[in-house]
Amino acid sequence: MNQNASVLIIEDDRELSRLLQLDLQRHNFNVAVTNNGLDGLRMFQNDRHDLVVLDVALPMMDGLTVCERIREISNAPILMMTAHAVSEHDIAEGLNRGADEYM
Repeated sequence: MNQNASVLIIEDDRELSRLLQLDLQRHNFNVAVTNNGLDGLRMFQNDRHDLVVLDVALPMMDGLTVCERIREISNAPILMMTAHAVSEHDIAEGLNRGADEYM
């Protein structure tokens, strides 16, 4: 991926999203951040980012729904994140709804 690529972080943990943003910017990525699913979907629709880092549990629209909606309009890679333990079923659901990987 081009180091000037655009990354959209959709994460409600402001400290975590800020750390991710700083690290990606340090590597010359353009980074946009939002803390809820609905705004994240709107931001993606407006700017079509090259990569999406997406939390599973989000306010206003859950991450799985956001993932599914983004996948309907784009093939951009979607990296799902969760701080909670996930089962194989949860991972399969995310992948089936359009995620490319879990972290």
